[in-house]
Amino acid sequence: MTLREDLSWIRGEMRRVARVARARREGGLPPFRLAEARARKTSDTLVVLGSGRSICRLGAADWQRIGRDHDTLGLNFWLLHPFTPTFYQFEAGPTPERSRQFEDFLTERADRMAGVLMLYKDLERHRLDLARLPPGIVANLRVLNKVNLPVDDAGRLARMLRLCRRVDLGARTGLLLFARASIVQALSFGAEMGYRRIVLAGVDLNDTRYFWDEDPDLAWFSSGQTGQMHRTMDPGVSAVPVDRVVMAFRDLWLGPAGIALYCGHATSALHPRLPAFFA
Repeated sequence: MTLREDLSWIRGEMRRVARVARARREGGLPPFRLAEARARKTSDTLVVLGSGRSICRLGAADWQRIGRDHDTLGLNFWLLHPFTPTFYQFEAGPTPERSRQFEDFLTERADRMAGVLMLYKDLERHRLDLARLPPGIVANLRVLNKVNLPVDDAGRLARMLRLCRRVDLGARTGLLLFARASIVQALSFGAEMGYRRIVLAGVDLNDTRYFWDEDPDLAWFSSGQTGQMHRTMDPGVSAVPVDRVVMAFRDLWLGPAGIALYCGHATSALHPRLPAFFA
């Protein structure tokens, strides 16, 4: 890749960041601020709660320990799970019908999510109809703004990661980093929050089965993923699969900051490259 292409990427991201800021102001929503989120931090460990089927391996004692000893960040359809996280990061869409369904989920679970700081991403692509949401949910929404790292080439991804680290992008701008999947933005969140350990629980990446597939009451629900390979692992979708993005982020972003990264269980596609946090 050439310097011209890198500069074009930077300009494009600057324009996108500005679009998100305008859309946020038009919607009357507050931005995500690290200081506000850090005020809720109670642990040095962040457990990121993905929706992979390995979540079902956690027992009552595990959930008790997680709730007592660790902060948690639920992702996307985590709100279907009975465990209420400290933070919740989600996106609407990708279709109007799916956004309406998501609004229904938020409304049905409004009481349980009343104390959760909700991080609303990709506002420029898909929007919730705030008029359909309970006032308490709307009051908890904070709009995330981010930089989309290039994932067309592993070398270019590494170069841009190093550049963002060199200029201390997060601390200077409040922007998080995204590349290929929500779990990468979760890693960026964990790093900027100052956690010393980040655990990717339920981030299996080796098939398209989810925790709700084990629940008869949720058998009707579909994530939209088809086939056996998770889209974020499919090189046909993007040249750098998400597991390689995670490893690059560990080596070039988390490691230099002294942050240890774990997968949840040894059944994850990230094991043994990442040690398993749970037995």
